[in-house]
Amino acid sequence: PVASVPDINELNLPKTCEIDFSDQDDLLHFRLLICPDEGFYKGGKFVFSFKVGQGYPHDPPKVKCETMVYHPNIDLEGNVCLNILRWAGSRAGVATSASGAATAGLGSPVPRSDHPSAWDKG
Repeated sequence: PVASVPDINELNLPKTCEIDFSDQDDLLHFRLLICPDEGFYKGGKFVFSFKVGQGYPHDPPKVKCETMVYHPNIDLEGNVCLNILRWAGSRAGVATSASGAATAGLGSPVPRSDHPSAWDKG
């Protein structure tokens, strides 16, 4: 099911996040600005782009961090690796779940052993 305008209006994003739908007719592509107010990344501004495919929720959305940052869940091309993206139940839930996960991750990054950033490059 496609998110409707009431779904978007009911988003409960943290105060450290802003969402931008550049094209109001395309709710499957949006950007999220996260400005952590605590932790290692406090004071930073991080922009994430989201592309939710027609296969959602069976296929997770594509998420890229457009801001260059060193983080164990973000590879060198900006691809984000978050399991929470598979769990959001609606397209509007993607933004809410991902913003919570991203803010939590930016607050206290924990490397995942199966993520490419944790592999020995030598």
